[in-house]
Amino acid sequence: MPVFAYRALTVGGRTRGGVIDAETPRAAWQELRTRGFYPTDLQQQTVGQTVGQTPGATWTARRLGTAELAAATRQLATLVEAGVPVAEALGAVAEQADHPALVRALTLARARLHEGESLADALAASPRVFPELFRDLVRAGEASGAIATVLVRLADHIEASAAVRARLRAALTYPAVMTAATAAVLAFLLAWVVPQLTELFRDAGAELPVATRMLIALTSGVGRLWWAVLAGGAAAAWGARRSAASPAGRAWLDATVLRVPLLGRLLAKAAVARLARTLATLLAGGVPLEAALGIAGAAAGNRPIGDAIAAAREAVRQGEPLAPALRRSALLPPLLVRLTAAGERSGTLGDMLERAATACERDVEAGVAALTALVEPLLVLVMGGVVLALVAAVLLPLFDLNGLVR
Repeated sequence: MPVFAYRALTVGGRTRGGVIDAETPRAAWQELRTRGFYPTDLQQQTVGQTVGQTPGATWTARRLGTAELAAATRQLATLVEAGVPVAEALGAVAEQADHPALVRALTLARARLHEGESLADALAASPRVFPELFRDLVRAGEASGAIATVLVRLADHIEASAAVRARLRAALTYPAVMTAATAAVLAFLLAWVVPQLTELFRDAGAELPVATRMLIALTSGVGRLWWAVLAGGAAAAWGARRSAASPAGRAWLDATVLRVPLLGRLLAKAAVARLARTLATLLAGGVPLEAALGIAGAAAGNRPIGDAIAAAREAVRQGEPLAPALRRSALLPPLLVRLTAAGERSGTLGDMLERAATACERDVEAGVAALTALVEPLLVLVMGGVVLALVAAVLLPLFDLNGLVR
């Protein structure tokens, strides 16, 4: 069945975009009118076209959040578990979704299912929405006939990942707000207060303290060369981004971050938690261990840890058990190795990896809480000291204002 990308206006005058499957453009237009939309643009897509390749699809540029994907996966799992056909369930979830890219991906997957493709291949048309882990688990569920169970596990996995990220963001909110507020105060003082006082001091003609002269020189220099500062900052950011995008630059950055005191240990634990949970989800979904290691290593988000998993995968391919292969890397915690060995002995490797992931996530949350409790007072002291120095440089000449006027 043809698929049409559309942009339309709602009754309230808001713009809405998405995709719809219909036999003809007229049928698509009538279906949109039935839903209360007034189409302003309607273009037919090929079924094999992936999300982000459609002409004029710049309105889908907003990145799909983990929470939105988790909610859609949970709805799809509930419908399939209740006996609703997969194609019908995809259509129902698409009608409930708000994110344009998600609506487009679900509708394209439904159209590809009608063309006779498997669900995993249908989801592969939208790789930016459904990552490799998602598609491989769905493929394993289709092969084993347990697609509903796999979708439930996927929903659990995505929701757990989203919850961890939300807690980490909440813990970092106060330091970020504090830094932004202090930067705003400094910008106001430098852009408004200091120039006014500079004129006053210049008219007085008296010698100013060294701190005040340095502040005035800094302010005037930034005022003259602000374009160079912005250009240099933009160039540095562009260069850092290009370097981080290259394999060698990314590997160096990940290795450097792991060596940072306190922070490196937390980031390593977070990467191991993602690794263990992803590997447990894949194994529970029926994915073979060797293939699961390849996917989980990439999902760790850290190149040195991913390389350690790649080496362990090669050892497993040669017939070695997983626990001894993991033990060779100093980056992987002993708890993960011990639980892996216990899981291999008892035949419950997936459950033991879930426990390892939970333990690592708890360590990360506790570490972030402790680090935040340490950073917050230090941040207050540092920011207060900067503001104090700036205000002192401004106020010191005012203490002798009578002398300046004379």
